Amino acid sequence: MGQDFFREKIIAAMLYGFRAIKKPETVTVHPELMAQIRDQFKDTQLAPKNIGGTEMFFGLPVIEDATKDKDYLTVA
Repeated sequence: MGQDFFREKIIAAMLYGFRAIKKPETVTVHPELMAQIRDQFKDTQLAPKNIGGTEMFFGLPVIEDATKDKDYLTVA
């Protein structure tokens, strides 16, 4: 994913996932993309948080899957 409008693209993907999935349970993302998300969102209200040993993003647990494409992000 290019750096132009990176935050906006991530937020749009998350909001689309919430709209498309009736009961979202997880966010699956490639580890390199998750590292970019942590860096880009670190000083914002939307930054990923560790709660009880589980990383949460937009209120959903994060699953990092290195077998997916480097720009892979999905709400399931």
